[in-house]
Amino acid sequence: MQKKFFLLLIFVHILLAFCFLSDLSFWVMFTITFTLLSIAVIRYGQMDSKSFSLLNITIAVLSGLLMYGLFWIGKTGSAMLFPTQLTDVAALYTKVQPQLAWHYFALFLIVIPGEELFWRGYIQKKIESEVENKLLVIVISSLLYMSANIYTLNPLFLLATFAGGMVWGALYMWNRNILLTILSHLVFNLFLLVLYPIF
Repeated sequence: MQKKFFLLLIFVHILLAFCFLSDLSFWVMFTITFTLLSIAVIRYGQMDSKSFSLLNITIAVLSGLLMYGLFWIGKTGSAMLFPTQLTDVAALYTKVQPQLAWHYFALFLIVIPGEELFWRGYIQKKIESEVENKLLVIVISSLLYMSANIYTLNPLFLLATFAGGMVWGALYMWNRNILLTILSHLVFNLFLLVLYPIF
């Protein structure tokens, strides 16, 4: 794979380490991180986007709701099996929960599109150019997505990001439309952080 691929992976790890481990404002750093990554992807990648059909939009919305449902089931099960770690996840979600109006703006217009552009539109596509097995492509890209969230220091959150990577990676592999993965991710976060927060 190209040197740019590995440099961008290192870059995202450094930026997310600052987001989660430093005393700097989380939302300022998170917004800067995904603004820079979006710029890099637009500069070095090729975007896949197609026109929307009602079926595709429905699948994107349902996959976002599916992710929310998986998180709800995971939270319910974790409350019984891992109550201490669930407390840590709740503390993490308190940190990442949007509080101010500009946090919501940043989340829905910069962070979520930036995550999908970077992880599915760039990283997954690069892996696909080297690996033929589609399932393996999705698993590798999901593991890389999970690895960049290691700075949350929370195993349950890492499992959750891996699950998200698998769902959005499969959606992108199926349709090759980055706009649909962005829509699915938006629906998921709309329910998780705004309409019906789990924590």
